Amino acid sequence: VMELAGNAVLAELAARIDRRVRWYHAPAARQRGPRSWAEHREVTAAIAAGDQARATALMRAHTGHAHH
Repeated sequence: VMELAGNAVLAELAARIDRRVRWYHAPAARQRGPRSWAEHREVTAAIAAGDQARATALMRAHTGHAHH
């Protein structure tokens, strides 16, 4: 999303962070699996529809779920 938005700096920062936290994220991702992918689809649909408010709310909820 960051790359598609044309924000190369933010995309690079996110990639660096991803490399550092992957060890933690992988087990959590396996646990949340199907629900996480459903959340990704919802965020993507909101972006495609141009619904910034919904995409923002969904992404905040998604990242919040990752911490629990």
